[in-house]
Amino acid sequence: MDVVVQLHSLDWIIIVAYIGFMLWLGFYFSKKSQGFDDYFMAGRDLTAPLLVGTLVSTFYGLDTLFGTSEVGFYEGISAFFAYSLPYTAMYILMAFLAPVFKQKFPTGTTMQDICYEKYGKTAGIASSIAALVYSTNTMEMMGIGMLLSLVLPIPIWLGTILGAIIVVIYTYTGGLWAVTMTDFIQFVLMMITLGIAMIVGWSSFGGYEQVYAGLTEWCGEDPWYFFSVGAGYLSPATLVSYSITALAVLAEPAFFQRVFASAGPQEIKKAFSVGVPMWLAFDWVVTFLGILGAAAIGIGMIPEVEANQALLAIVGQYLPPGILGLFIAGVLACAMSTADSYFLVAGGVVGHDLYKRVINPEADTKKVEKVTKYGLLASAVISLALTFMFDRIMEIWVFQATIIVGVSLVPVYFGAFSKKAPKKIAGTLATTFGLVFSFVWYIWTNFFGVWSDDWEVYVVKIGGVELWQEQGILIIVPVVIVIYLIANALGKETMSEGGNI
Repeated sequence: MDVVVQLHSLDWIIIVAYIGFMLWLGFYFSKKSQGFDDYFMAGRDLTAPLLVGTLVSTFYGLDTLFGTSEVGFYEGISAFFAYSLPYTAMYILMAFLAPVFKQKFPTGTTMQDICYEKYGKTAGIASSIAALVYSTNTMEMMGIGMLLSLVLPIPIWLGTILGAIIVVIYTYTGGLWAVTMTDFIQFVLMMITLGIAMIVGWSSFGGYEQVYAGLTEWCGEDPWYFFSVGAGYLSPATLVSYSITALAVLAEPAFFQRVFASAGPQEIKKAFSVGVPMWLAFDWVVTFLGILGAAAIGIGMIPEVEANQALLAIVGQYLPPGILGLFIAGVLACAMSTADSYFLVAGGVVGHDLYKRVINPEADTKKVEKVTKYGLLASAVISLALTFMFDRIMEIWVFQATIIVGVSLVPVYFGAFSKKAPKKIAGTLATTFGLVFSFVWYIWTNFFGVWSDDWEVYVVKIGGVELWQEQGILIIVPVVIVIYLIANALGKETMSEGGNI
């Protein structure tokens, strides 16, 4: 059955006030924009506290809240070790790399700038297309639609459209300053409400023994695997297959935008030193809320519901009025903090990367800002269209992660950290192959693969070997590396550049 969350009038006051404040911030910061750099880069003046809020909230959306809790519901703490921990490892790596990118490219705007400057237009356009595909907000739009349909008597499609309208309004009007300030508020809401939900849920059970008893009832057997790292069946190959998409963190367009918009490398270091522990805490709490959901069903505290709705079922039944409204606002914050960032990033791809760099290099800053806003609106329309075309969130995420890693990871990092100027042909071939093969791999596996009910993935066979759709990254990235290295060794022409973007 579906969850029905009953809200008190106090809850509605809090939710409406939250949404209204988000919209007001957008209009407030719209008055401060003096051109593209203010609108898209917040004047390159983001300090550590603001970076913490926008980084943590941007990369923890509904896919993490509901997705990780769903895995915890079925598999216990392995949701943290198999899915969340690899991403945290990439965040830690980025904590060391991000300040270096800021030092090397102090005037950089997007990750794609590196491809344009190091390899030319073809590589730059390919990386821009990958960033645009990656920045579609389909996952968050799906989540917002589902959430609003649970608290309002409306269908999911209408909830999806309403959520998109709210996010687009304050992002369109206020740009990165509005996104950053709303992200900071959303970050605080996320942390407080999840902490309250965990405390209330745990106290409702009375401790570990009661949780274990509930899991025993739900499983019909000893639920030891809920508290085992491997969940009883996760082999090393399976762990790699599920965690490999974490490489997307290293080629994350929104990450690079925040890094280049920061006030300096020291601000980035401070932000990551605070943000990484918070990412870990967020994942751990969400995992345990999923476990509590299964236990609650086992002992009849909540009715039998879908795994990704168990979290809402618990809080909807046990959080008092007002606190429940804060929690729903916090869940909306999870979605909006991710959606606004990617709408803005997609707009920047259109306005800065494609329009300014390719179509009209002589465009002034106000014209670029205007086209960026058009790109933001186009991204919203595309995201909504894709929301109604796809049924599975994971299917979309696998494709997006594959394309951004396959296209951008190798040329960006070789281009940024090679001691010698890279050859133009190396980036051109690597990005082009990565882009084309990512689309080919997705089409092949999705339309010609066999669906596995056991693993809930598409499977194809090559020479008798079964490959998952998720494992495309394991094939594409090594091939891209080989292509890049060979072309860089044999190529002759390099791009003339002075070290800054």
